[in-house]
Amino acid sequence: MDLTNIFMIAIVLSVAEVLKKTFNLNTQYMPITSVVIGIFIGLVLWPLSEYPGYVMLMAGFIAGLAASGTFDLLKAAKQEGKQ
Repeated sequence: MDLTNIFMIAIVLSVAEVLKKTFNLNTQYMPITSVVIGIFIGLVLWPLSEYPGYVMLMAGFIAGLAASGTFDLLKAAKQEGKQ
């Protein structure tokens, strides 16, 4: 799936961070928020891609999971730096 998935991860991560800062979301809800955003972004990008809808839906789901994993890694690294 070429670079589409990598771009989707970056978009999901960016949108999730903006939502977290704007609405002061609790960090325990960020993985679910990232997955929902990923699915939404996958469906929005579906008409622009050559892949079927279910593939873009799964790509959005995977991008949301990857973005939430990235968020958790950044959070752990930030806590490690404080010690």
